[in-house]
Amino acid sequence: MDSLAAQVRVLVVEDDPGDSELITIALKESSRPRFQVSHAASLAEAVEHIRSGIGGDVVLLDLSLPDAGGEATVTRMREAAPDLPIVIMTGLDDGEFAERMVALGAQDYLVKGDSSAPMIWRAIRYAITRMQQAIERESLVKELRASVEMKNKMFGILAHDLRNPVGAITGHVEFLEMTEEERMTARTKRSLATIRDSAVYMNDLIEDVLALAVADADDVVVIRQTTDLGAVARKAASAAAVAAERKQVRLEIDAPTVWIPGDPLKLEQVSNNLITNAIKFSRAGDVVTVSTRTGGDAASLSVADRGVGIPPGLRETLFKPFVKGMTGTAGERSNGLGLYICSRIVAAHGGRIEVDSECGQGSVFTVILPAARNARVH
Repeated sequence: MDSLAAQVRVLVVEDDPGDSELITIALKESSRPRFQVSHAASLAEAVEHIRSGIGGDVVLLDLSLPDAGGEATVTRMREAAPDLPIVIMTGLDDGEFAERMVALGAQDYLVKGDSSAPMIWRAIRYAITRMQQAIERESLVKELRASVEMKNKMFGILAHDLRNPVGAITGHVEFLEMTEEERMTARTKRSLATIRDSAVYMNDLIEDVLALAVADADDVVVIRQTTDLGAVARKAASAAAVAAERKQVRLEIDAPTVWIPGDPLKLEQVSNNLITNAIKFSRAGDVVTVSTRTGGDAASLSVADRGVGIPPGLRETLFKPFVKGMTGTAGERSNGLGLYICSRIVAAHGGRIEVDSECGQGSVFTVILPAARNARVH
C-alpha cells in the first residue's frame, strides 16, 4: 500500500450516524489524496467488510460500538486485520490513553468534536506510514532470523567437518609421542608439542565460534533447574587439573554446595573458561582458588589467581567479542571470545560478572547469580 496513493480507501466504524457523516464530509474536502469512504455500524459489520475486501486501506474506529467496547474493540479489530492501520476515535484527549491504544495495536487517535479535516487527513497518513514501517521492520526481522538460522547451520556443518581432521591431528601426535619418544630428537618433540597445542587451540576456537553464533542469535537459551553451583565449580576445576599440573599451578577448591536456579551445562562452560583463563595467566608456583558462596538472594562463584593481572587499558574491552587480549604466561593464545560468551550466559541467568585486578598481583573474576529460595550452604 503506497502512503502517497492518489486515492485512499477509508472504513469508518461508527454507530452514530451524525459522527459518521461529519467524518465523511471532512474527508471529502481533500483533493489529494482523495478518500473513498465506506461505513460500518458495528464491529461485526466492519470485520465482514474487511473479509469481503471492502475494508480499504485504513480504519477509523469508534471504541463504543453495539457489540464491542473499550480496549477489546481495538484488540478484536487488530486480530481481524493484523496489517490494517487503525485510527481510534474517542471522546478522551488523554496522552496515557493514547499510549495504551498504540500498545494494543492502534497507530493514532482522534478526539471526537475536536478534529478538523486537516487533522483527520494527517492522522490517516501517519497511521498508514507507521503501519508500513512496522510491516517492513517485521519483514526485516524475519529475514535476519532466517539469515541467522542459515549461519548457524553452516557453522554446525563447518564445525563437524573441522573436528574430525583436528581430532586426527591430535591423535597422531599423541601416538607418535607414546611410541616414538625414545627415538625422537628434542627438536622433533618441540615440533610435535607445537602441533598438539595448535590443534587444541583450533578445537577451542571451533567451539567458541559456535557458542558465539548461538549467543548472537539470541540467544542464549537457559534451561533452568535446581543446580548446585559448588558441584559445577568442582567439576570444572577437575577438568582443568591437567592444564594446571602442566604449568605447575596449584588449584585450591573451596566450593561448598550452593543451590541456584540455573543451567548446569552453561554454567560449567562459564566455570571452565574462568578457571582456564586463570591458569593461562599464572606462573609456575602460583595458586588459583575456586570458591562458591551464598548470602541473601545472591550466590557467587569466584576464580582468583595470583598471576600477571589485567592492564587498565584492557579492562573496558574484556567482555567484547574478538578483542584480542594478552598472551598467556606460556605463550597461550586467546581468540577474544571466551569472556564475551561467559557474559552472555551469565546475563541470561539474570546475573553479572565482576572483575578485580591489579597488574602483577593477579585477578579475581566473580560471577554473581540469583540464589534459589531457602538456599543453604552445606
